[in-house]
Amino acid sequence: MQTTRLSSKGQVIIPQAIRDAYHLIAGQELEVEMTSQGILLKTNHASPKTSVNSLIGCTGYQGKALSLNDMEEAIQQGVIAEWSANDSN
Repeated sequence: MQTTRLSSKGQVIIPQAIRDAYHLIAGQELEVEMTSQGILLKTNHASPKTSVNSLIGCTGYQGKALSLNDMEEAIQQGVIAEWSANDSN
């Protein structure tokens, strides 16, 4: 069992081994619950706040930027091709 201390500001340091085991990161929200056995900290599974700018490039696409119309046309062509392939089976 590991121990920690409560600071004068009410802060608790979670030991590194536990942070690593639960993949906790700085700024992550934790739920605090009172139980009959004491205080329970639970990870909050809500998605972290993300901006659109931080997502740009996450797909690895390296080609020319496409317009919304180009993307919709490509989706429509993919659906037609998929349906055609299923009709021949």
